[in-house]
Amino acid sequence: MAVNDYFLLHHSHGAEMIAIVLKTGTMTSQTNTRFTAMVKFVRSSKFVTLSELVVIQAGYPFRGAIQSIPTGRVRAVQAKDISELGELSCDDLIVTELSGKREADWLKQGDILFIGKGARHIACFVDKDLERTTCAPSLFLLHLKPRWLDLVDPLFIAWQLNQMPLQQYFQRSAEGSMQISIRKAVLASAPIALPDIQTQRTIAKLYSASLKENALLYKLINNRQQQLNAIATELMNSSEI
Repeated sequence: MAVNDYFLLHHSHGAEMIAIVLKTGTMTSQTNTRFTAMVKFVRSSKFVTLSELVVIQAGYPFRGAIQSIPTGRVRAVQAKDISELGELSCDDLIVTELSGKREADWLKQGDILFIGKGARHIACFVDKDLERTTCAPSLFLLHLKPRWLDLVDPLFIAWQLNQMPLQQYFQRSAEGSMQISIRKAVLASAPIALPDIQTQRTIAKLYSASLKENALLYKLINNRQQQLNAIATELMNSSEI
């Protein structure tokens, strides 16, 4: 069953239904009936363009490469700070100063960042206010428009931008050979399927949980590799020539 099907299944009957399907690989007639009903419901979602939902702004126009200034008063998110799954890491943000007269757009909870330049076109959700933190010009900053604040979950939008249908759209629309990029107009025209707010929140919660699970899994794998590296080093150092 596809990941999207799990999202729908969770919404229709909760996590216990997912556990049953994962364990048995099948759905009971009762589960199947509820799942089918949810599929029909979600298929009634309306399509809108991304620009109908959000204001899209380019990142701060730093002059050239962003310079690391340890005594600086500004932090900047770059593409490297966004994982393949769309998770924002703030542990190692570059510290700098603004290089122009223009005031920066500071990142706030609920914002969405999108990598517009480079090989990856990934979105991430800003889950908290970040003090005096802006983003690089290779990123787009997306704010929900006021009229959608109670109707759209921005984490759901970030999730959808990272899924296969829209990733294929970005791949088809990307321009450049040496420096691949997505134009603002292309991002603005991205089609978004918009179900009701409760369905959005259900999907968003599952997406958030998946990010935490992947982070934990990565940590476990990394710890195991460090153990194996230590064993290999000790083995080489203690072996006789």
